[in-house]
Amino acid sequence: MITLQQIFRVLQTIAVPLLLAYVARQLFPEQAEQTPPSLYQPLLADIDFVPRTLPVTYLKDVPELGSYERVSIVQNATNAPDTTAVLLNWSRFPNVLLITSLLCGPWLENTIAQVYIWNNSPRKLSYEDLKNTGCPRSKLRIHNAPANALFQARFLACAQADTPYCFIQDDDYLIRSEIIQTLRARIAEPAASRAIHLLPPHEHLLTSLREVYVKTPEESHLADIHTSFAWLGHGTMLRRSEAQRFLSLMRYLNAADDEMKMADNFFTILSNRVPEVWFDQGFELGGGQPFTVGSEGDERNKNYTLRAARYLESLTQCGRASCDDAASSEAVPSQKSPPYVTLDRSYSPVRGTHAACRGSACVLETNIRLVPGGVSHAATNASDILTLERRNAELVGESGKQNYIRHPPSNAVDLKADTVFRSFTHATEGDVLSLDVLTDISDAREWTTIELVWLVSAGTGDILHACTFEWSSDNVTWHAAAHSPICYDTTREATVEDEQVPLRECSVQMLTGSSALHLRATGRYFRARLNEDKAERWVVSEVWLRGL
Repeated sequence: MITLQQIFRVLQTIAVPLLLAYVARQLFPEQAEQTPPSLYQPLLADIDFVPRTLPVTYLKDVPELGSYERVSIVQNATNAPDTTAVLLNWSRFPNVLLITSLLCGPWLENTIAQVYIWNNSPRKLSYEDLKNTGCPRSKLRIHNAPANALFQARFLACAQADTPYCFIQDDDYLIRSEIIQTLRARIAEPAASRAIHLLPPHEHLLTSLREVYVKTPEESHLADIHTSFAWLGHGTMLRRSEAQRFLSLMRYLNAADDEMKMADNFFTILSNRVPEVWFDQGFELGGGQPFTVGSEGDERNKNYTLRAARYLESLTQCGRASCDDAASSEAVPSQKSPPYVTLDRSYSPVRGTHAACRGSACVLETNIRLVPGGVSHAATNASDILTLERRNAELVGESGKQNYIRHPPSNAVDLKADTVFRSFTHATEGDVLSLDVLTDISDAREWTTIELVWLVSAGTGDILHACTFEWSSDNVTWHAAAHSPICYDTTREATVEDEQVPLRECSVQMLTGSSALHLRATGRYFRARLNEDKAERWVVSEVWLRGL
């Protein structure tokens, strides 16, 4: 039987250490983590990578617009950060310091939970090397790889992340914080792609020209082929599960070590899905020694792209790395289907062009044609991907290529009046240009009026007068605005094919609100939809929302 004395001794044994620990905490409280201030934020401010107040008009001396402001909503403002930024280091460590400072800045504190630096360089890194980035020790994770793992490192790092999302980038590019927020907002939506890639115009064109579709016989194949290739290093948001499933597929294929290292060449192709790619607002840093450069780099990339295509041909036929032997030529049972790759004949890629906004978190979306209608994606085999690219490039022609690269949709949301988005051909009935501000505008504040504003050529001003302007809260049900565009001449000009094009500012009142009348201005998507063919091309310098 337990005595009172024994009970007292047990309580004494437990209580004394607890009491001593309490006294110690009172006398010697734990010091909060001290993080040195970033030495790189002034540089980020100098190159316009720090959030700032944005202009509401390009007109001069318009006092009635003095109280207006840009509609810009901080994304994920109250939620805990849930994204790991993965950054590879090889030969551009000064760039890594600048990028890390941006990723750890206060503007991303509700988005980026951790910065994972995978160091492929033989020079070891520690927190002391990065302490002046302003990144707290607790937010920074450094892995010193025993050898250069090349591109597979980004997938390994993402697969090990503690967060459901990863943001991946190379060390020669600087991506704006508002664009990272935009990517995070879009990928979390129920019907979102599993990965979203930012690409500069020339790479975006390559992805478009390489898209390949192969209709396969149902009696002998598991699935059709519908895929393309896209780089990840310009900035990619993906689910952690995608990295894990992709690595599982590469192991399932028993991929060689060199194929694992060149993982970027396999990631999008083996998914058997057309990747979602956005025109970026990239800022190239350069420096160091690039891995993919010159004819040798091009040939290496083509080699591994074709290897990926051949793997996909086998996966969609028999579900294995190779269908050469008789035993593996039959389709595998569904319960043994390989991971990651889409083997669903009902799959259909989502069409439309996207461009990330600079300055505020939003996405420009359009169905306006960027290439000739003759561009084809039909092929006999996935390994025709490079042949298809060459054939489509000939159809686009040099002038079409230059228009794609010099006048992409991203120019319409880059805060630069002297750059424009220009369509490949004349404006066509059914053309749509829309802005998605990612959440309802009422999340920012109460508005009494909302205007969709355009900085355009005179010809595009005429196109806008033939448009219906609409807003929606769900991208399904659309409501027509009651007003037509009002246009004024500005002093701004844009350069199009070495010619200076005068610009007009056109605004359309989309919504009104009144607290007194209990009318609330709401909406997330705002668009112009063309009702008839026009002879002019679209020439759009800027499009934005402003409100009062």
